[in-house]
Amino acid sequence: MVATRVPGEDVKSMVRQGARKRMCFGFCQDKSNDPLLMIEPGKKPEALRAPLKKAGGGPPMIWGTYVVRSDQMEMIVEKVSAKVITQLKKFFRKNRPKVNVLFYDKGGNLLDSLKPETSDAVITEDKVADVAPPNGSGKPAQELVKRLKKIRPRIALAPGPLEMKLKRAVAKTVKMINDDKLQEAETLITVLEMAMVKIGKSVENEQRTLARAQRSRDRMSLGAGVKRAQALRANVARTPGSSRNKLDRAVHKAARLLKSRDLNGASKMMDRIEKALTSIS
Repeated sequence: MVATRVPGEDVKSMVRQGARKRMCFGFCQDKSNDPLLMIEPGKKPEALRAPLKKAGGGPPMIWGTYVVRSDQMEMIVEKVSAKVITQLKKFFRKNRPKVNVLFYDKGGNLLDSLKPETSDAVITEDKVADVAPPNGSGKPAQELVKRLKKIRPRIALAPGPLEMKLKRAVAKTVKMINDDKLQEAETLITVLEMAMVKIGKSVENEQRTLARAQRSRDRMSLGAGVKRAQALRANVARTPGSSRNKLDRAVHKAARLLKSRDLNGASKMMDRIEKALTSIS
């Protein structure tokens, strides 16, 4: 195992590693009284004493293991020093790990804690389980959910900083779907899919991914077009006078364009119908 020093700017990376598996940590001050934090995988945190000394650290030292669950980091301190725990706490406060930090001894007794704060640093993939499209959103929303669930397990394969960005994008997409903002959600899902392609973590190449995304957009546009045509037809049916027959024929023409997948033509026709209805009213 290789011990890694954790500078302040890498504290969030330390949190991400702890979210994947339990890690060892060691902490002390170096000869310049600067904080010296090191981590490594494994189950023998006392082994970090030598790397800490080699990096210029000296007693008193603390070491132990840590793991991140949800929005809190639990640090089990095997070698306890209240003074050094306070120094580590100060180091974390300065560098904002964005999780609650709890310090325990080996017996499970709480030694200290960092002031609780709302966390968005660790976004679990369970966010996808919160997808609840509004009633009536139909197949387009279901298709987006299916694509999102397909992406989810691959996000964990992305390198650290990118992984967190992608998880935040997943959470944002979930909210968009729940708010019935399907077009925006589809765009963001396509961005997620392309990100997976670019880092080589997708089973599809770029061309196939883009083609599938375009088919999805077309189906969504078709569904939206059909709903729009149905609403227009209902409005035309209530139109007084001789204009009704002309507008009804225009609605039928828009429907034929939709059936032939001429979405642009259908949209332009429906724009004209809406404009005519506005002038009549």
